[in-house]
Amino acid sequence: MTDKDYKALAVFFDDYTTGFITRAVNAHPHVTKKEHTVRVVENIVFLGEKLGLSPQQMLLAKAAALLHDIGRFSQFETYGTFLDAASKNHGALGVGVIREHGLLESWPIREKKQIVRAIALHNAYHLPPGIDRDTLFLTRLLRDADKLDIFHVVTQNYLRLDPGENGYLTHNLPDDGLISKRLFDRVLNKELIDSHQVHSVNDLKLLQISWVFDLNFKAAVERVNRCDFISLIISTMPNSERRTFLMAFMKAHVAKKMEECGTQASVLNGRSE
Repeated sequence: MTDKDYKALAVFFDDYTTGFITRAVNAHPHVTKKEHTVRVVENIVFLGEKLGLSPQQMLLAKAAALLHDIGRFSQFETYGTFLDAASKNHGALGVGVIREHGLLESWPIREKKQIVRAIALHNAYHLPPGIDRDTLFLTRLLRDADKLDIFHVVTQNYLRLDPGENGYLTHNLPDDGLISKRLFDRVLNKELIDSHQVHSVNDLKLLQISWVFDLNFKAAVERVNRCDFISLIISTMPNSERRTFLMAFMKAHVAKKMEECGTQASVLNGRSE
């Protein structure tokens, strides 16, 4: 794979997404996802540079980031939502777009398989066992790059005076003014939250907070800490004893994870930063 191969993907991505934007009655959700993709590419380059990836590894990572949400555009056009549970898995939809348009046909088979597998799994609740080492590395790298920008997007949205204007970002979930004890307890147990368990805006915030437990790389944890994403999200939740406890708990967890990252070469076994 070469820079020329990646540039061809970038041209396709721009043309393909522009089509959805042009014909949409409300183009904002499509524009938001396109801008998100651009930032995820930037994030994966940032992480890759911290990890010292080779030029070939970087091209592979950029391609995975560029195409990771390619299924989102047809998803929203068809179903009017970005909620996989109410439509179709956008990772699988993205793999379908890649295959339909033969986007990686000129790439070596091994690299093509890694990219497709990483995209199929970038939004998985848990990664399945048996993934080969290089694909696992790429998938985890993509998941961290993706989470970093989602943290950025949702934090800005929650801090808006009227976050309801961008209801598609919260899947138009109701705001019941409550913090679910069941999901609150999952966070305290440092467990990820499944999207099928989410029934309100505050449930969604708890799900997003739980992503911290799934971050893999030192540079990703450092950015989450520096930008204070988790505290900002928690600050927009209902004022209660649970919120106060959650704020202290997550601050302590992020601080501990920062210390762990400082004494380890990488959160991901077998990789050095």
